[in-house]
Amino acid sequence: MCRNMKQRGFSLIMGIFLIVVLGGIAVFIGRVSTMQHQSSALDEEGAMAYQAARAGIEWGIYRAIIASSCIAGPSVFTLVLTVPTTPVSAVNYAVSVICIRTQVTEGSTANNVNVYQITSTANNASVGDFAVERRLTATVSQ
Repeated sequence: MCRNMKQRGFSLIMGIFLIVVLGGIAVFIGRVSTMQHQSSALDEEGAMAYQAARAGIEWGIYRAIIASSCIAGPSVFTLVLTVPTTPVSAVNYAVSVICIRTQVTEGSTANNVNVYQITSTANNASVGDFAVERRLTATVSQ
């Protein structure tokens, strides 16, 4: 009977140890899952910011080449993009387009060529704890 008394507390210690280890593993899996979701959301926001900046570049090229005018200073406009997975929510991106015109002389024929450098910056500072920004630059001539 004395032998059984010495072995009574071992299973209680093992049970507590297993609960602590399994709890630590559960916390670790929860943190990894949260970081994965945040990374995925940030990747999606980056892709949307790139597309907004590209729309700004196309708008600037249209203004420079088709309308034959460069923007007089930065022109800021807002694009509203809807996330396809959540049709109720809309994400707003502020797109700043800056156009710089340079006139150069081409070759010995003295042809004047307008060279436009268009920079489009799309940002969304209202996405939780992080800001998303993409900047594209294009150079076109006419």
